[in-house]
Amino acid sequence: MAVDLGKAKKILSSTFLEDNDKVNEDEAAGLVVKAEQLIKGLRDEMETDENLADAKAVVKDLGSGYKNAIKYEEAKIQFLLAKIEEIQEGAVNPHTSL
Repeated sequence: MAVDLGKAKKILSSTFLEDNDKVNEDEAAGLVVKAEQLIKGLRDEMETDENLADAKAVVKDLGSGYKNAIKYEEAKIQFLLAKIEEIQEGAVNPHTSL
């Protein structure tokens, strides 16, 4: 994983940056392990959060109408492009052009 120190400094509090500016390798490694454990716990909590799951279901339901309409329009485009290709190859209506 590439380190983006600029991005990290924008996210982290000035207190954290000041407190850990002179951290040694062992302390840094310990803080990394602790942060990874916290991330795992938060992800586990997020997976079991019923409110979040309910909200995702609502978003999925609300988005399905849009997604279906988009798929329909994309299918129309594909069909019409295929028709244009047929016409240009002379397979259909050889006396018409675009």
